[in-house]
Order: sequence, then structure tokens, then C-alpha cells
Amino acid sequence: MSSRSYDLLTLGDPVADLMLRAEQLPPPGGKTVGQWLGVLPGGTTANVACAASRLGMHCAQFGRVGDDPHAQLLRDSLGEYGVATQWLTVQQQAASASSVAILAPSGEKSIIYLPMAAATLDTDALQTALRQSRLVYAMPYDLAELETVSHLARATGTLVAIDLEAAVAPNADEMWRRASLADIVFFNEAGFHKATGCAPSAQVLTEALRLGPSEIIVTLGAGGAIGAVRTSSSRHAAFPAQVVDTTGAGDCFNAAYLSARLRGQPLSLALRFACAAASCVVSALGARHGLPDQGSVAAILAATACTGATS
Repeated sequence: MSSRSYDLLTLGDPVADLMLRAEQLPPPGGKTVGQWLGVLPGGTTANVACAASRLGMHCAQFGRVGDDPHAQLLRDSLGEYGVATQWLTVQQQAASASSVAILAPSGEKSIIYLPMAAATLDTDALQTALRQSRLVYAMPYDLAELETVSHLARATGTLVAIDLEAAVAPNADEMWRRASLADIVFFNEAGFHKATGCAPSAQVLTEALRLGPSEIIVTLGAGGAIGAVRTSSSRHAAFPAQVVDTTGAGDCFNAAYLSARLRGQPLSLALRFACAAASCVVSALGARHGLPDQGSVAAILAATACTGATS
């Protein structure tokens, strides 16, 4: 595995984030005054690739962009973060994926996601990419596609990590069908509650491991994060931060956690590292402007040594 070209292969289409700020969301049929903040590069899996690359991982993106003006922005941003794009294809006469992200004064966001039209997965190219990667990361809206990815990854000895949000699957059964196909599963708190009907706790996470994955991690926003592996569980508090924009914080957390685990760190230290990394992102506008490097995270950890961890 150490001889492979990439630590992390992220699967999905990059997204152009159309950023707005508003005091509140308009009610149905209503109106509110907002502020235009610009078009910023984003997309869950692309953000993870950029964050992991910033933390020293070798990363590649597998997905598509359109042939619209946003496509060059998305491709250039991946390049700026050192993410390989040889498996990022251009779909002619198509718009790149985009989202409308509305920031509240608190920095919390509301998002409307506009995906590209579905397309047949190029399994030959994906298999080539998987052979060169230690781990593949996806947000699996399409169950059939995840089944294909999981099958190919098993054949190539590549680990599978997925991010399950409430929007990804319509019910608990669909959530766990996806989770059973992965080695590492990330939830946010709302997604975990939808999947289990329970608040995340060490006991519930440990029991959920019986459904297939070997690791389950749940991000808790300002509450930090909790995780479980076969032999242990751990929880870590969030690090203090001046919140400007929460966009991309979860993506940075997941990337940092994976980078720590791929470096051989145990669960408790990986959670601590990921919580520290995520605290950097929320202090800047957009998903990538605040992405930290190893030195930045190390400085946070050194300043808050032995704070917040429970196992």
C-alpha cells in the first residue's frame, strides 16, 4: 500500500459555491435582503482532497466538470492545492455542479445543491485510479454506484470511506445499506440520528459497527466529535474558534481524520487532530481559504495540550 501513488482518491464532481449572506432565509413567497460574496470552489469530495493535500497527503480527484466558466475555476483550485486531476473529465455542453450557499450571521449555512446530470461511471478508469490509491472517499448519493466502487475497491485492496448526511439517503435502511459497503463511515449528528434514531454515544456507535464498517465517526458541530473502532471508542471536544463560515468544516475534519489514520495514528489522536484542523476552517470565508497545513494544526495542539479528550 505504501508504494501506491496516492494516499487518497476522492470520487465526485467539484462544485462552484455561489456564496450569499443574509440575516435570515426568506419565508415561502417572501423576500429578504442579502449580500453577494462571490463564487468559490467547493464540493464535498473536492474539499476533502484539497484539505488532505494541504496536510501532506498525495491526493487525486475522480469526477467531472462541465465546459462552462466555472470549470476552469474548479480545476485551477484543485491544482493550486496539489490535487492530481488526470481523472477529472470535461463533459461537453454541460454546466459544472454548483450550489447556492446562504450564510446566516452566526456563520451557519443553508445550501441548495445543483448536481450535474447523472452519467455512467467509467469503471476502467476508476479501477486504474483505485490501484494507485490507498483509500477512496465518496459521498454516496447513488447506491448502485457505491456498490460498484466498493466491489472494485475490494478487488484492488483499497479502503473505502464515505460521508453519510441526511440528504444522501431517504431512510435508515438506505443509510445502512451504504454504510455496510464502506470501511470508514462519517456522519454528522443529524445523519446519525436519522440512521439510528439515537443520539451518538460510544455504546450506540460500537453496536452500529456490527452492521459492517470498521470505523464510525460522528461530527457534533460545536460539540466536537465522537468515534468508534472495533477495539475502542473516543470523544473529543471542539477547539475554540471565531466562527465566520462553517462551510467545509466537516470536509476538513474528515480529511484530517483520514490523514491521521493513514499515518497510523490511533482513534483518539486522529479525532483530536481532526477537531483542531476543523477549527481553522470556520474562521475564514469559503470551504478552502482556512485550510491548515501540518504546522498550523501542530501549533493548535501544542497550545491546548491534553485538553478536551475523553475515551
